[in-house]
Amino acid sequence: TGGKSYNYEEKYPEDPPGQELGEDARVFKVYNDLADEYDRDMIRGFRDTLDSLLIFASLFSAVITTFVVQTAQALPTDQSVITNHLLVDIAALLRANGNATILSGLPPSKFGPDTSTYKTTDIWINGLFFASLSLSLATALLSVLAKQWIRAYTAVISGPAKEIALIRHLRFRGLEKWKMNEIIGALPLVLHASLGLFFAGLFVFVRTL
Repeated sequence: TGGKSYNYEEKYPEDPPGQELGEDARVFKVYNDLADEYDRDMIRGFRDTLDSLLIFASLFSAVITTFVVQTAQALPTDQSVITNHLLVDIAALLRANGNATILSGLPPSKFGPDTSTYKTTDIWINGLFFASLSLSLATALLSVLAKQWIRAYTAVISGPAKEIALIRHLRFRGLEKWKMNEIIGALPLVLHASLGLFFAGLFVFVRTL
């Protein structure tokens, strides 16, 4: 196992006749040894992946938040912009005061108290940035949950060798049932999607400068 020789016959004595499947039978002890080595390699890979994802997702979320704080300011209605346009309309009315021809030729005002001042690009930029931030935070959350699953999976089991083997097998079947390996393997893809959305939003943001 793992490139090392393993002679279970030397490590564990032969079971007495009729005790080959007893509580402390050699077959369960050998199974536990092999399962422990397999679990160590598997969990080491999981933890390395999750630690890297957590660090990157945390830093990346902080970067996205900086952009969101800046770009989200364009979404609320800017009353100063509306006020300036209304003042221009009033000035035009005052200049046309008394002249019916000029008054009839003035276009109606396009601005009012409920007029929106943001542009379509503002919606796209903030939508992409918020989607990117959501995926990054989701990656961090799922990584923390996965680490909790790992902690529960590796909890120490005490008792006879047979009981330890059965509990370990039950836990392993649980990992397979809930597709933990596939979930952890998909987390980098979610983070890649978050990066893609961020760069798309950054591209639109730079184009508007």
